[in-house]
This record gives sequence, structure tokens and C-alpha cells, in this order.
Amino acid sequence: MKKLILCLFFFAISTLLFAQKNGSITGILADSANHKTTLNYSTVSVYKVGDSVLTTYKLSDEKGSFKINNLTTGVKYRLVITAWQYGTYRKEVELTTQNPSVNLGLIYLSTNTNNLDDVNIVAERPPVIVRKDTIEFNAESFKTLPSAVVEDLLKKLPGVAIAADGSIQVNGKTVSKILVDGKEFFGGDQQIATKNLPANIIDKIQVMDDKEAKRADPDLLAVNTPQVINLKLKRAIKQGAFGKLYGGGGIPNGRYEAGGIMSFFRDTTQVSILGYGNNINKPGFSMNDVMRIGGMDRTGVNSMMFNSDGGYALNGISFGGASSGIQKSAGAGANFNTLTKKGAKINLKYFFGLSDQENSTLTDSRQSLGTGDLLSSTNQNQLNKSYNHNISGRGEFKLDSLTQLIISPSVTINNIRNNGVLLTETRDINNAQLNNGYNQSRTAGDNMDYQISTNFWKDFKKNKGSLNTTLNLTRKNNFVDYYNNTVSNFYNPNTTQILDQLRDNNIKNQGIYLSVNFNRTLSKKLSLTVATNANYLDNENALATFYKGPTNQAYDIAVPTLSQTVNQQGYKTSNRASLRWKITKNLTFQPGVVFNTINLENGFTSYPSFNQNFTFLAPSANLRFKDFSIDYTPSFREPDVSYIQPVANNTNPLYVQNGNPNLVPTKTHQIYLNLYKYDVKHTLNYNAYGNASIDNDAVIMSRTIASNGLQTSTPINVDGIIRLNAGLNFSKDIKKDKRQITLGTGFYTNFTRNLVQVNDVRSYAKILNFNPNISAKINLNDKLEISTRYNLGINNSRYDDSYFTNINYFTHLSDSELILRLPKKLVWETTYRINYNTQTVAGFNNKIQIWNAALTYLFMKNDRAQLKFSVNDILNTNTRRYVTITENLIRDSRYNNLGRHALLIFTYNIQNFGGKVGGKETFFRF
Repeated sequence: MKKLILCLFFFAISTLLFAQKNGSITGILADSANHKTTLNYSTVSVYKVGDSVLTTYKLSDEKGSFKINNLTTGVKYRLVITAWQYGTYRKEVELTTQNPSVNLGLIYLSTNTNNLDDVNIVAERPPVIVRKDTIEFNAESFKTLPSAVVEDLLKKLPGVAIAADGSIQVNGKTVSKILVDGKEFFGGDQQIATKNLPANIIDKIQVMDDKEAKRADPDLLAVNTPQVINLKLKRAIKQGAFGKLYGGGGIPNGRYEAGGIMSFFRDTTQVSILGYGNNINKPGFSMNDVMRIGGMDRTGVNSMMFNSDGGYALNGISFGGASSGIQKSAGAGANFNTLTKKGAKINLKYFFGLSDQENSTLTDSRQSLGTGDLLSSTNQNQLNKSYNHNISGRGEFKLDSLTQLIISPSVTINNIRNNGVLLTETRDINNAQLNNGYNQSRTAGDNMDYQISTNFWKDFKKNKGSLNTTLNLTRKNNFVDYYNNTVSNFYNPNTTQILDQLRDNNIKNQGIYLSVNFNRTLSKKLSLTVATNANYLDNENALATFYKGPTNQAYDIAVPTLSQTVNQQGYKTSNRASLRWKITKNLTFQPGVVFNTINLENGFTSYPSFNQNFTFLAPSANLRFKDFSIDYTPSFREPDVSYIQPVANNTNPLYVQNGNPNLVPTKTHQIYLNLYKYDVKHTLNYNAYGNASIDNDAVIMSRTIASNGLQTSTPINVDGIIRLNAGLNFSKDIKKDKRQITLGTGFYTNFTRNLVQVNDVRSYAKILNFNPNISAKINLNDKLEISTRYNLGINNSRYDDSYFTNINYFTHLSDSELILRLPKKLVWETTYRINYNTQTVAGFNNKIQIWNAALTYLFMKNDRAQLKFSVNDILNTNTRRYVTITENLIRDSRYNNLGRHALLIFTYNIQNFGGKVGGKETFFRF
């Protein structure tokens, strides 16, 4: 399979590179009245004589010149040249093998007073028109598939790049808004329009600067000015519905997936609903579907988690596939969104999610020690269930043209019920057993999170500045009962420890957070920014431990040495002031000062109370020149309350963790560098970034390892922790005729100088990861799509003290995808991944290959119905592997997975935008 994909890839490349298209047409456009005035960014459209289908086009550059390459010799072409406020110029040109390159020299265009004739010539409508500060694309000039949506259309446009998360850039500038006929569509969420509106209802795409962003920041450089895209429709739409329904099953073990997601809108009111269920370790919907169609994004996301296999969780709710192992998941939700007559935006939503996970994990780790390596192996089997509810709302009120108020309440409920068995074994370098353990656990947790957030924004008149205030009230209750029954055997000397206990841990956190940000323009070159963040904390961490009674089998024997309640109350503030100096048009310098305070009282039931009173004062600075910026930012944070809990965590008697109430806050100094550039002429995008930080009083875990393998860790403060990361990325887009090529290369690297302390031996650990990558994507008229990516990982760790042994290994990751659209509405697609690791900890197979393939049949109008047969993990590689370096050890973890399975899934896409409802080519009247 890998050879087939590579052969097709190189065949496509050779076809593109060696096709016999060596003709070219060049010229320079100028004003007929003033010959010195060149016509920049005018459109030169090329058609074959007698054909109304656009062959290619080019925009003139800043000097009015143009050159159109890759034209076929022996063909007569018709040129149609259009420029804003100028008349249309037409000319026929024939390219021959004797004269493949034609230079038209200076072409003079005269100003136009009447464009009606040009408007009537539909066949010669230019693909691109540049009007003053607006770029306008003619949608009909960029062909898409019948089932294409706006996002597919935008990908065809020159200078437009769409990232994996759906964000859009035009000529290197971020798109902040997408309007439909000049108005916000579906609550202002831009991806609702791009991912759901059919491409065939779009007439024009207009791109312009975001005037609101320029009003909010008058000093905003042109290169950083966000863009607004306005979609001009062929016909107005005021109501409709869109979404999809899907369902199916497969083998073995009764694999299934089903779901539906729908949005209905009428004028300014929208309602979204969704529901799903599956047992194939995947989300019911993509994150974009949930955020946009499902409406999660319109009421805000407070927390987000996702993994490398595509699973994710939002606001604590898993939407499927967010965990390793084998998972069943289901969920449902609804979202209501409306715009009132007075201009207020109201959003309400409810989501429910549940997951049932079976997880088997095998982990082998090797610690380098002066006395010989320590080898540990674990076999963990978990059954985890979780139930989650989220209710939230959002009200956005425009008090006047300069003032806005936003109120967002939210309630999240989470219930977990977990059961697990952990087998552990520790051996020395001679393979002699030091200890082993059996640990059976059961967890029952009930968590509730309440939050209400208000935001008040006030712009001053005449662009003189703004005032932004945020007030958050939070309360979190986390009640967990953890039962565990352990048998631990030690062999140096021979002893056995049996433990059967309940740890009842109740955590209550409540707080008030106030943020005030004031910005004032002092002059054309100076502006002042003052920001204050104040946080009141009232946290309680109550831990009570009980042993099981031998007679009544109840957990009623209190253990005072393993019980403690910590109460933490007090205030934290972070204050910043800076003065922005616009030295020149392209150079800005912003010096400032940071002043932080921490005043916390920590009380214990059986430990002396103490206070944490600290202040932190440091300078800050930002320097920006054109596309380059450098920023220095200090920060100050107190240790987590769980670290200062003066009670050992003994739930795994082989790995005991102590608390340390003597920890002090960590001081961090960070420098950020960023360079971003988009070359419009060559459609070349490159970005370089770097980040350096140093932590003093950082928290690390000091460990002791006894002769019997028992490991005990204690958090301590240390100085001099250094972290460096940097990256460089290049990408090149080639969009010509009916072919699109995207080439990319770059690297990212991380370096950490950390302190390792084991058995009172302290050493710096210098851990380096260097990852170069290369990628390519090819799209041939939407008939054939090929993409491939390769990433090399170079990993090593060096230690100053010979007590620890240096570690080196390489990783190779390759991903390839092929999509072939066959006749008779058939689509074949396949993906192939290789993950190879040179490091072996326990002799595990270092090469993992994952191959998936599918065949899809498209039918009904606009291909809205699909029947897909897929086989996943054809090679039956039902294990996922991760190798990491931490401190002085290397850890190799393997997780179970579904393995090979086949599915037959039917999907029906709904796209009804103001047209007729019903008909033989529709289901469910859509």
C-alpha cells in the first residue's frame, strides 16, 4: 500500500512538471491618458477562442506588469483585461511552437464611464476585480464539486489559506468575520457559513479590511489588519435548515455509530440540536460541527481537551474518542440563538455526554541510577464511566454605539464511576525482583462547577481609547471517594504490606475575579495601557482517610496521620502598566512594569497555620517592527494547594507522594519572538518563532528510591529551570488551471534544562527534541487528491552527574492519504501511517503501521446522500504506543485499541436555504 501511494504521488508530480505547456504571454498595463500611470492589480483573464470556460488568469503586479505561463502552444487564446474604473480590453493571441512566448508590450486602457456593456457579457466576467480597498472574486470562475460548501470554494481562491481548525487567512491576514449579504449569519460564527452554505448559491466573494479592528486600534499596521469576507448570494435567504443524519454498523463485536445534527433558522432566530452514539472510539461529530452547528462556540468554551486520534472534550463534556482504549460514547444537546429587535444577542444551550471506557495499558520504564538501572513494569486495566451535563447562556447587549455588556452564566455537572486493577513489578539491572504489587481501586466522584461572567466594554469617542472590565464569580465542588485495596510485596528484605482504605477527598473552591483594562491615546505617537487583575480565593481541601474494620467490613477506622483539612483564603493581584510609543510607521516600542502580590492564609486541622505574603516587581517590554515582534513578560504564581497538603498520598504503596507546606511561589521570566510574512506575489508563507523562559523557585519532585524499590517523592523549590522552544515553517501554494499544490517544510525544537534529584543526587537534565518535517498536497481538478507528511524526531537527554545515564532515540512518523473520485459517483480513499521508534525499553515492536481504506457511493441531488463502506486498521495493529523522556527515566506506554473492523454507514446531508421543501430527491422533507 505504501508503495502504491508513493508511485501515484510521484506520477502526479511528474505529470505536473513535464506537461507540454511552455507558452507564455507578457505585457504591461498603463493609463491611456497618463502613460506613466501603471495599472496595478488588474485582472488578465485567458480563454480559448470559441470557449467561454476560463483557462487561467493573472493579476498585474505593483508595476502593472503581468506574465502568464504554462499555456499550450498551437492554441489561439482570447485575453480579456479588466481594471477598476477602466474600460475592458480584448485581444486574440496565438502561440506557436516557433513563437511560444508573446510580449504584448505596453497596453493602454482608458477610463470607463459606462460599464453596462461589460456587465452583460456574462461569459467574460473577470474572475478577480480589485476595487480600491476591496478584492472581489467571481464564484463562477472557480469550479467546485456539486456537494461543495463555501469552504471548498474559498480553497480555490488565490491567496486564501484555510487551516485544519477552519480558520482563514487571505494574503497572510487573518479573517475576523464572514458576512452574508453584508450581515452576520447565524450568530456571527464565520464557520457556520463556510462549512454549511452550498458553494453553488454564491455569486461573489468580497474581501476588505476590518474597519472595526482599525477603529479599535488606530495604530494597527496594514500587515496585521484583519480581513472581512462578504459572501454575495445569488438570491437572498431568510430561512432554512442544514445538518446531517447518519447511521450504520459493522463487524466484529457489533460495531455501530449513529447520529444527527441539525440547525434551523428563520430571520434572526436559530435553533440547533444534536444527538449521537457509537462504540468505535470516535467523536460523534467533528469539533467544528459541535462548535458551529451545535452552537457550543456561541455561548463560550471554558475548557478544551483533545488527543492525537481526534477525540475531544469541551467544558468537561466528552464528545467521543477523548480517551485511549475502547470506548462507548453518547450525547445530546440543543442550542437557541436569537437577535432581539433592540439588538441584543441571546444564547442558551444544554449538552449531555456519557462515556464507557475499557482501557488496558502496559508501561515499561527504565531509570538510570549510579547503582544500576531500575526497571519497572505495570499492567493496568480500567473500566471508567462518566456522565456530564452543561447548561449555559450568553447575553450580549449593545447599550449604545460605543458600549457593550456581556453576561454569561454556566453550570457543569460531572459524575464519574471508575474501577481498576493495577499490577506493578520493579526489578534491578540484573533482573532481580525488588517488589511487586496488586492494587484494586474504585472511584466515585461528583463534581459541580458554577460560574457567572460579566464583561463591560466601553470605547471612548474619537478613537481615544477603551475601558474593558470583566467580573467572574465561580464555585466548584469536587467530592471524590477513592477506595483501594492493595497487596505489596518487598524482597529486600522480604515483607508484605496489605492496605484496604477509603480516601474521602472533598474540595470546595470559590472565588471572585475582577479584571480592568484601560487604554488611552495620549497623542499620535503615545498611548497608555493600565491593567489590573484581582482574585479573591476561598478554597478548602478536606481529606479524611479510613481503614476497613475487620468485623463489620465498613470503612470506619479513622486514620489521623492520613487526614487533614487545608483552608486557603486571601487575595492575589496582577498589575501592569505600559506606554506604547509609535516611533515610526513600522516601529513600535512598549516598555512597562509588572507588580504582583500574593496574600494567602493557610490553615490546617493538625498542622501549624502559616501565611504566604509575597510581592513581585519587574519590568516588561514589547518591540514590534513590521512583521517582527519581541516580547518580554514576567509572571508570578503560587504553588497548587494539593502540593502544600502535608499528608502523603499512599494510594499506591510502591509510589508514595508527600506534600510540602513550605513551598514558595515560582517566578518566571519569558521572552517571545515572532516573525510572520506572507509574500503575495509568490504565494509564499513563512513563520519563525521562539520562546525562552527561566523559572526560579520552580517546583520539582525530589525522589528517594529505597533498596526494596519503594519510591517516595516530595515537591521542592529549585532555581534555574530553563525552557527554550523555536520553530520555522514555510508553505507554498500553487493554484493554476485545475490543479492545486501545497508544499510545506519546517521544524520545531524544544530544549529543557531541568533539575533531577534522586537519592540526594542533584543533576541538571538537558532534554532536547528536534523535529524537522516536510509535507505536500496535490489536488487535480478534485478528481485525485494526494497528501503526504513526514516528521523526524531526534530526542536525547544529557546529565551533568555520571550517576545518571544519557538517553538517545529517534522517531519516524509518516502519514499519507489518497482520494480518488471514480466514475459512477464512486470515491475511494485510503490513509496509511507509519510510526517507528528506535528506542526499546522492553523489546516491544518499534514499528506500528495503521492502514485504513473506504469506498463511498454518492447519490441524490448535489450528492447529498452517501453510502460508505470502510475497513479500519486493516493490518490489525490494535496498539497505540508513546515513548517519553521524563527526568532520569524513559517511559514506553502501549494502549489497547479497537483493532481491525469494518463499517457500512449511510449519511444524508441537509442543505435547504430558502428553496422549495420536499420532492423525490429529498428525505425527511429536506
